[in-house]
Amino acid sequence: MDDSPHHVHFDEAVINDEMHDNCLIYQVAPDGTSLTVHLGFLQIKHRYRIELNVPAQMLRTAGFDVGANSAFVGQDIQIPNLHCKLVDFCSQTVAVKGEDHFVMVIEFFAHKEKLLKEHLHLCGKEETSRTLELVLVARVLGRGKGTPMLRNGIHCMGVEKGDEDESELSDWQGFAPTK
Repeated sequence: MDDSPHHVHFDEAVINDEMHDNCLIYQVAPDGTSLTVHLGFLQIKHRYRIELNVPAQMLRTAGFDVGANSAFVGQDIQIPNLHCKLVDFCSQTVAVKGEDHFVMVIEFFAHKEKLLKEHLHLCGKEETSRTLELVLVARVLGRGKGTPMLRNGIHCMGVEKGDEDESELSDWQGFAPTK
């Protein structure tokens, strides 16, 4: 490997310390009514598949109980979330590093720049009174602002074309001046 001064090198000790891991960050609201997931940096107009492994103990601390539900689904609300939807949430836990985790799969669309906060309301498939509010928070980079390194569990599904992708060149001459 070339060790010339124009290459960037990272010390393995810094990359592998506890402060620089690439995991999603979960945080229970102080009042215990919701779970916030910090997604890190994403890119505008990109659609992502997010695989969450939420520690079961964290959800219990928030007062969330699976009950007799076999799965969880998006709760019917008046205004559904167009940019974020639940793909899968099984009530069975899986062991990760000796600890029980709930696995959820979310589809997320980064539709605007800067800080993006999307709310997803979930309820039990059989017992709809068992609810959970997920708040997904991301910093979205604008077009031409760079490509972020995605955190573990986040996968880019594709890029959607938008108005800014259209050419500014046009054969339209504009309005004719009035005399």
